[in-house]
Amino acid sequence: MRLSTQQFFIQNLVNVQQSNANVFKYQQQMSTGKKLSKPSDDPLAATQINKFERLIARNEVFSRNVDVAERRLKLEESTLTLVIDTTLRIKDLSIQANNGGMSDADLKIIGAELEQLLGQLSGAVNTQDAQGEYLFSGFKGQTQPYQLDTAGNYVYRGDEGQRFLNVGENTTIASTDAGAGIFGTGEENLLNTVKRMADALNADPPNLQDFNAERADLDRFFEQSITTRSQIGARLKVLEDQREQLADIKLFTQNTLSSFQDTDYYEAASKLALEQNALEATYLTFSKIQQLSLFNYLR
Repeated sequence: MRLSTQQFFIQNLVNVQQSNANVFKYQQQMSTGKKLSKPSDDPLAATQINKFERLIARNEVFSRNVDVAERRLKLEESTLTLVIDTTLRIKDLSIQANNGGMSDADLKIIGAELEQLLGQLSGAVNTQDAQGEYLFSGFKGQTQPYQLDTAGNYVYRGDEGQRFLNVGENTTIASTDAGAGIFGTGEENLLNTVKRMADALNADPPNLQDFNAERADLDRFFEQSITTRSQIGARLKVLEDQREQLADIKLFTQNTLSSFQDTDYYEAASKLALEQNALEATYLTFSKIQQLSLFNYLR
């Protein structure tokens, strides 16, 4: 009898410990909102939690890159719009200058306006973003792309680099365009073209032949600006689509992570109540066993 009583005692002690552990587990789930307190609670679930946490973190990096690329490209798009509008005005003035009824004084007035427009263009092609980096310098973000040399000519000091950002798995997008491919490189650039046009009309007497010699280059830089702006529009559409895709991925991964990680309060409360009832029953049984003695069995 002593052995049988001891076995019952040990078994009920184990039951009490297990019930206590379960009660603590569900109480902790209710208080923390998490199913697991440590990976060993459920190694398979812990592996999935780690996997989806990494996916969410990577998705956040892609989302931030989408934001960065979009800001840069929108700034570049608006800057190119300014360049295009300014160049259009220069083209209009070119037509006026070739009107046979223009006097030298009239041509000089056009030349003066060209100088003002040159200043606008110089500011535009040397635009800086919110971080102070030059938009059209290629990889040389800290270098002003178009600078005046000692002879008073504009020289391109950037490079031909184009910055790319990862905005998704196996998806990259160009977030900048080097000025060299849009406004020209070296001394053969949009600014010098407009400068020579202004100088030709401001000469005594105005030189329409030299002025008109620059119009073909002006048209070329104008077309390159339009083409680049169209490409930027296409990239912005890609970013818009990518943002929606990343939002869908984020929702899916967060919901899946939640299914492995977050407490189902209704389920946890139900199991907690069951375990508490089981614990009370075990305590009652355990208490009765403790009161037993050999004399109880001899009666």
